[in-house]
Amino acid sequence: MKSDFSKCLTKFLTTYLAGERNLSAHTISSYCDTFKLFLIFMKDENNILPHNLQIKSLTKEVIVDYLNWIENSRSCAISTRNIRLAAIHSFVKFLEFENPMDLIEYQRILSIKSKKQKSPTIPYLSLNEVKSILNAPNKESLHEHRDLVLLTCLYDTGSRVQELINLRVEDVRFDSPAIIRLTGKGNKTRIVPIMGNTKELLKGYFERNNLQQRKHLDHHYLFQNSQNKQLTRAGINYIIEKYVSKVSESGQRISIKVSPHTFRHSKSVHLLESGVELIQIRDFLGHSSIQTTEIYAKINSKCKREALEANYQNITENTSVDWGNDTDLIKWLSTLAKR
Repeated sequence: MKSDFSKCLTKFLTTYLAGERNLSAHTISSYCDTFKLFLIFMKDENNILPHNLQIKSLTKEVIVDYLNWIENSRSCAISTRNIRLAAIHSFVKFLEFENPMDLIEYQRILSIKSKKQKSPTIPYLSLNEVKSILNAPNKESLHEHRDLVLLTCLYDTGSRVQELINLRVEDVRFDSPAIIRLTGKGNKTRIVPIMGNTKELLKGYFERNNLQQRKHLDHHYLFQNSQNKQLTRAGINYIIEKYVSKVSESGQRISIKVSPHTFRHSKSVHLLESGVELIQIRDFLGHSSIQTTEIYAKINSKCKREALEANYQNITENTSVDWGNDTDLIKWLSTLAKR
């Protein structure tokens, strides 16, 4: 029997996600990984080869077993398990319209809840740590000057790494008000202002690389590698690690492991600390919900408490009683225990 699963999955990944949902290539790649693992699970644990897999094999019990296999046999984190479940839920919602005969089973699968996990600690750099990293590149070097502009934009625009990778020359405008146009998840665009030193750095970068001329000749990526090709996530990670190491070698300490997203977290916290409202930070970051942005408010509250505790001074004398030395009270409590 021809596999109806393969037919539906192919349509889901190639037509539905990209065409109808307009999801990014990165998200689609994550969904593909979910179903690659599912095919491996069905072959190894259920002896069903991919070309024999049918839609009717998708049951709540099978999906729960798959999620447990991911977590236990493959030692994946709960967050990974929940990502795989979200991909399956999306596929099942697609199947509700493609194959409505099994709606009851689909509803059972959709009833599977994400597993609770501890709230992740949001890593962010202090303002001095950001400055140390941005001071590390040698401005005289053409490549290191590019790195300086790249890292400055990564921090000052609060961009996601893929948004930075996708930046083209025509996405930057210096006419007042100067802006950068970022293209994020689901090909959504948002406008971010560029000001002060960031604007001047970008202007110098344009002049040094003759980008104004290229802007009208082709769709030139703003940041390219030595082969004049679009940078990759790995390439940006390498750039960050290079200058974090350079800062550490100079004797300064970076308190956390730094990734591209750390710059986004750091900018968000620094904006909140400077008095910018949460709703404005939400729009700046391109969050669809204020709830996503509220994680930074929790961080800021913790910082304020720690600062208050560090600078707290007693204004009254210590008049508390050391009950451990109150022998009369201890004797009285002992008599209660004997009653």
